[in-house]
Amino acid sequence: MDKDSRKNKILFVITKSNFGGAQKYVYDLATNLPKDKFEVAVVVGRAGILTDKLREQGIHVINIFSLTRDVSLLKDFKSFVELWRIFRAERPNIIHLNSAKASGLGALAARLCCISLRPKTYHLTPTIIFTAHGWAFNEDRPYMARFFIKIISWITVLLCHKTIAVSDSISRNMRWVGAQQKITVINIRNRSICKTCSRKQKSLLCYFG
Repeated sequence: MDKDSRKNKILFVITKSNFGGAQKYVYDLATNLPKDKFEVAVVVGRAGILTDKLREQGIHVINIFSLTRDVSLLKDFKSFVELWRIFRAERPNIIHLNSAKASGLGALAARLCCISLRPKTYHLTPTIIFTAHGWAFNEDRPYMARFFIKIISWITVLLCHKTIAVSDSISRNMRWVGAQQKITVINIRNRSICKTCSRKQKSLLCYFG
């Protein structure tokens, strides 16, 4: 098969498997990307409504049971290693990160997958996309915790090739050095991707090739 005619493989990564805004966004994209152009899989923490719905649509789901929203150094390290292993095994063309925990760990793991420790061995060169649905540093937390989370969020944006902000306010909240050049605003809040106007849908899908 000619290389250019192969499907692009895309991995969506998200922390939780409930069915809130970020999960609906992942579901809509995963189930609406053209099947003749994309091979889709979704990496998610524990099982839930999202994983059930994806499997009903024939989408390949990979669970990382250590991946949770709460901070745990041991579980987070396990999740990071597992993401690195999944990226190496799946060899995606595109890694699309969603939610703070999955995006921070996933961006670093994806970048490290680009490094080959041995010459002439396979190494990844995926496009890394991060969708910012909101910022955890805007939540009600102690000041130092919010400052530390903002540093992690900023590093996540820098590690990714492209960042989608789902509203203008989310973009304005991340103005640290180097971040704004990587952020594109596509206003989709509170609406299903497949129900948005064709211009915005095309704007989203153009990120995937």
